[in-house]
Amino acid sequence: MVSLGIPEFKTCWVAALMVMIMLRSNVTLCSDLPDYFLLQRKHECHYMNGSQQVRYLDRFIWNQQEICYYDSEVGFYVARTDLGQEIAEYWNRLEWLSYLWASVEKYCSYNQRRFRSLMDRRVKPRVKIFPVQTEPLGHPDKLKCSATRFYPSEIRIRWFKNGQEETDKVVYEDLLPNGDWSFQILVTLGVAPKQGDVYTCQVEHVSLPAPITVDWETRSGSGVGKQLTGMLGFVLGLGFTVMGLIIYQKKKKGVLCLSAAASEEADMERNMLLGDQVHG
Repeated sequence: MVSLGIPEFKTCWVAALMVMIMLRSNVTLCSDLPDYFLLQRKHECHYMNGSQQVRYLDRFIWNQQEICYYDSEVGFYVARTDLGQEIAEYWNRLEWLSYLWASVEKYCSYNQRRFRSLMDRRVKPRVKIFPVQTEPLGHPDKLKCSATRFYPSEIRIRWFKNGQEETDKVVYEDLLPNGDWSFQILVTLGVAPKQGDVYTCQVEHVSLPAPITVDWETRSGSGVGKQLTGMLGFVLGLGFTVMGLIIYQKKKKGVLCLSAAASEEADMERNMLLGDQVHG
């Protein structure tokens, strides 16, 4: 389904005037007039089954609350609040309904032709699996399958474990529009993986000639043990290397000290011999 909101101001001031008159005349609705208010009128076209079925809505919104609306599938205005009841009755008494019925062609068909290139386009989803690990050094207990940047919004995502579809512990998050005529969604699966389990995220979309499948396989515990052993060996090797450098530096310093002492003693003996020769 595609919805297009189209602002229209020709009769909005009439509706605003009606609201103010009703607020003044009906004390039970509002004893004091507000200092400010926001009245919106929105025209919407909802396309279903591609563009074969069109639903036109003319909505009146008072301070972010819809008070009444026209629905082309109903054929007249419907009130949502007490304030909207009088407005709906007023518009339904006028020869306005025939104009609104024609608005399906005026607004919806026009916008369908205008935005056909966008509405008819097909953009393939990008699919990835993200493991979520809540316990340190443990296996992931959740898998998230993300489908992003796809259009139109209709999409089907399923989880499989070793070829069998998973229906329990599957959580579908809200479909989010990106603001650029594309959508994204996350589907989470709670897992208790065992060695050799293969989880598959399957995505079906109208843009795809065949479903996209992305696999995630559980790593064995021995693999984790090997990683820990390798890390421990690296730390121990680094420690021994540092200790060896320290011992080497100490030994080198001791040898230098002994060499300096021996050289000084030799100089003293040589000076003594030279002195004895001079006196002799």
